[in-house]
Amino acid sequence: MGDHGWHLGDDRVWGKHTIFEWALRSPLIIKTPERQTGAARDEIISSIDIYPTLTELCGLNPPAGTDGRSFARLLEKPRNKKWDNVAYSYFRRGITMRTPRYRLSRYFRNEKPVIELYDHRTDPYENHNIAAEHPELVEKLMPLLEKGNTGLYKLSD
Repeated sequence: MGDHGWHLGDDRVWGKHTIFEWALRSPLIIKTPERQTGAARDEIISSIDIYPTLTELCGLNPPAGTDGRSFARLLEKPRNKKWDNVAYSYFRRGITMRTPRYRLSRYFRNEKPVIELYDHRTDPYENHNIAAEHPELVEKLMPLLEKGNTGLYKLSD
């Protein structure tokens, strides 16, 4: 696993820690003795999924209460299509959710904007917040974001 990104002025940030794509995306390479050839994947996983995956690949059961989910089935051929492709991240009073197409973020702060929505098909660098232009899409995605709430912030504000 490689290190995650660094903002060099992107999104008005000079530093490492945000809930934007630049800071959250990191490369991951899995090598197992059973698989001699590689394959690029584009599914969305979380770093928290690595431990359950490694335990499964080693034939072990993770300890009870372990967070994350194994993505070992994504390494199978033919490609396993049953994966929900959602990842959550948290930083500075904000929760973000990444799906294959969108990043939806909600901040629990006084500054605006409180909700940010980016369409990665048209805006892969997350430069244009479309939340105000698409309230119906925010409303549709918000229950999925709420599934990622760990209880850190009150979502009913």
